[in-house]
Amino acid sequence: ADAQAVMDGWMNSEGHRANILNCDYKTIGIGVHEGSGGPWWTQNFGF
Repeated sequence: ADAQAVMDGWMNSEGHRANILNCDYKTIGIGVHEGSGGPWWTQNFGF
């Protein structure tokens, strides 16, 4: 999946959307690993 498809999926997921829109988080990291069975995407949020 490309970045837009992943973002659309996250925004359509109640839990992911809540994290993305949570103004208490001050930093975000987004990563992707291209490999067997992937790509694998991740989000990390921090205060």
